[in-house]
Amino acid sequence: MIEAAGIIASLLGVYFSSQRNSMAWIWNILASGIYMYVFYQAGLYSDMELQGVFILMAVYGLYQWQREDSSWKSSTNTLQQLIFGIILALTYGLVAGYLHERFALAVKSPYWDATLTGLSMLGTYWAAQRKIENWILWILVDVIYVGLYVVNGLWGTAALYIVFVFMAIYGWISWRNKLKIN
Repeated sequence: MIEAAGIIASLLGVYFSSQRNSMAWIWNILASGIYMYVFYQAGLYSDMELQGVFILMAVYGLYQWQREDSSWKSSTNTLQQLIFGIILALTYGLVAGYLHERFALAVKSPYWDATLTGLSMLGTYWAAQRKIENWILWILVDVIYVGLYVVNGLWGTAALYIVFVFMAIYGWISWRNKLKIN
């Protein structure tokens, strides 16, 4: 039942984000609080920790998006920003994966979990910055998350992430069209 509440809140968060509506961040805070518990119960500690980061990033995103809501405009990253962000995310995955494998009890898929967590933090930061590449990153990350959640028996969450893939495709198209207009 708690996973279902997280699924609904998550869907609303992504939907409002694709619509460039700052309510996305409120739903994301709620979803992250719920999923923090779900992932703890599943032994996916990097995902659990990620939810805390998501809550902080959601507060930042809400601030960013409300600051200039009337002149909302997406932008693109530079090649240097893309490379730096991805290297940082992958480094996080290696370090956190190692630490969880070495020190956490009952951890599952530590390197996959931690790497996807690092990439998710990057995607959330890019979303808060209104960078269109956030959607492409989310498509990739969400596809891999589906497999991770299936392997760990989180069937509802795996189904949610399949929906996220399609929502991310829609978000990318929507933001790209908006970027072309501006």
